[in-house]
Amino acid sequence: MSFIKRISSDSNLTETQLEALALYKRVISGELTLEKASKMKAKPAKVGAYYRTLQQGRTNLKQAVMTLAAGVWLGYIKLEDLRRLFDLVGNSPSPFEQEQSDQLLPILEALVEKMVM
Repeated sequence: MSFIKRISSDSNLTETQLEALALYKRVISGELTLEKASKMKAKPAKVGAYYRTLQQGRTNLKQAVMTLAAGVWLGYIKLEDLRRLFDLVGNSPSPFEQEQSDQLLPILEALVEKMVM
């Protein structure tokens, strides 16, 4: 199972939104056009549909960040645990590097489980 598929099952982002967001990084860098990115998805889409999915994913990301902020503010999530999570994910391989991603996911899941007890 792909990293994107596995992580989307525990995320408020759909697999399609995660894939669109990952490809959009390449659009921002100038490596791809929006049209080319829309065709590279597992389920190719028209540019409008791709952009809509991308916007939904961005909205979900914003809400997730606000949810984390609320969890810290309420004392349900320790700030140092959140920093550790961000360090782990920020220094991890690309989601498309399957073997390394397979090793990361159990660590990530354990850390998140510990954080939100």
